[in-house]
Formats: sequence, structure tokens, C-alpha cells
Amino acid sequence: MVSPTITGLTNRSLIACFGISIEGLRIKGAVMADTPSRVFVPTAVEADGKAIGMGCFSSEETAWQVLRTFLKKSELMNLKSASIVIWEIDIVGDDAMTVLSTIECKTCPVCKRNTFWLDLSQFSALCHGVSCAAWVEESTVEPGIIDCGWPAIQFLKQTSSIEEAFKELYKLGDRLTAAGQTEQVAGTAEGLLGEFQKS
Repeated sequence: MVSPTITGLTNRSLIACFGISIEGLRIKGAVMADTPSRVFVPTAVEADGKAIGMGCFSSEETAWQVLRTFLKKSELMNLKSASIVIWEIDIVGDDAMTVLSTIECKTCPVCKRNTFWLDLSQFSALCHGVSCAAWVEESTVEPGIIDCGWPAIQFLKQTSSIEEAFKELYKLGDRLTAAGQTEQVAGTAEGLLGEFQKS
């Protein structure tokens, strides 16, 4: 359910609410005299289909920085997806647009919040929730292997499929929930990790 503090806010006030400082992201120094040949546009989409624009930027790095900062507050909203689109300047028609990346919002298997962003095209996922950061990604060392982990207890597991990786994280999440340690694991981190590795 969308937080009442979010409902009715404009895109500009949403971004301000989430602490995204566009001024802070701009490159310091003189403004470039040349118009960029392309711009990068990050956008989030709510469950009802409403799009939330975050601006357009001359670099991919800045667009990703804005989007990632926004996604850290995704638990406060009812989001279903987000994307970064490249728009070529002075090009007419569909050829002007290229979808750089599209990610879908899921419930995190560890912290159980709506903050787990999945990119199926890259076989990767990351929870942007505070104190979580559970992740899944295709191994860059061993082809066909999917790695998953949870930094809070330095948990790391290798699996043979993305489905198996999700199952491992769900198992970990269920044990943490049962232990009442989803948010704080400092007191039992080693014990939880040892128990999980034996299973």
C-alpha cells in the first residue's frame, strides 16, 4: 500500500523527498558548450502504471546514480519496474529510443520488503533495502554458475541456476525471520551462518 506521505506528490517533490540532489550530481565546472548527442532517462513505474520521471542526463553513470538513490526508498512506494532509456538527439521516430536496462521490483527473499530489483537479461538482482543488500548474479569466473549472497553475515553460495539461488536466499530469510533477526544479526551472525552452511 502506498504511503500516505507519498500520495499526491509531484515527480519533483518525490525526488526531493528521497534526498536526490540533482545539483550534487552535476559535473562541476563550466557548462559544456556542445549539446550532447544522446541523453539517459531513468524512470520508475508504479503498480497502477503511472510513470515517475527522474530527469535526463548526459552520462549513463549519472542516470544510474539517480536511479539507484531513488530505489533505496522503493519500500515506501508500490513500484513494479524501472528502466533507463537512451534518447538520441535530433532523430525522428522509434530509432531515437533504446532501452538500456529494465528491472522489475520483487519481494526480497531475505528481508521480505518490496526492495529486491531483478534484471533477468543480466541474470542479476539486488535488494536496495536498508541493512540488507541481498544479491544474485551470474558468476564472472565460472560459466553457468549463479552466485548469491547476503553481506550482513558474509554469506555466499554458488548454485547451478537462478531458481536455486533464490531458494537459498529464501531459506536464509526464513531462518532469520524465525530467529527474529531480519534487521539485526550482530549477536548471532556466526551461529546463523554456520547452521546454514551445514544444511
